[in-house]
Amino acid sequence: MRFPEERLWDHINDGWSRMSFKQRKFWDAIKRPPEEWELKGYGPCWVVALIGEVVIYYNHFERGFNRSPWSQFGVIERYQSLQDELEAAVQNQLDSLEAGYDIGPWTSGPFSGEYVVKHTR
Repeated sequence: MRFPEERLWDHINDGWSRMSFKQRKFWDAIKRPPEEWELKGYGPCWVVALIGEVVIYYNHFERGFNRSPWSQFGVIERYQSLQDELEAAVQNQLDSLEAGYDIGPWTSGPFSGEYVVKHTR
C-alpha cells in the first residue's frame, strides 16, 4: 500500500514549522520535491531531501523520517527504524556535517500504538 503524498506534506509542513532558523536555511538547500524511491527489500518510500550521498526519506512503516546512503539514483540503501520528525532528521544531518562523519542515531526507542500479532502454529 502506498503512503499518500498528501499525508507526507502534512508531516513536512509540521516539521518545517518546528525548525530553527538554522535548520530552515539548511532545509532550503537540501529539500527536493517528494519522489518515491525504492527502499531495498521493503518497497517505495518518499525521499524529501538529498545532500551528497545521503537522502532523507519518510519511512511510513516506522512512521518517521530517516537518513540513508544512496549510490544509485532512485534506491534507498539502508532501512532505519527511527521515528524522527523532519526537523530532527535535518538536525542529525547538520550534526553529521559539522562533525565530519555520520554520528547517528541509528535506532530509537519503541513507538507506542497498536500492533497486529500473528500467531503461527
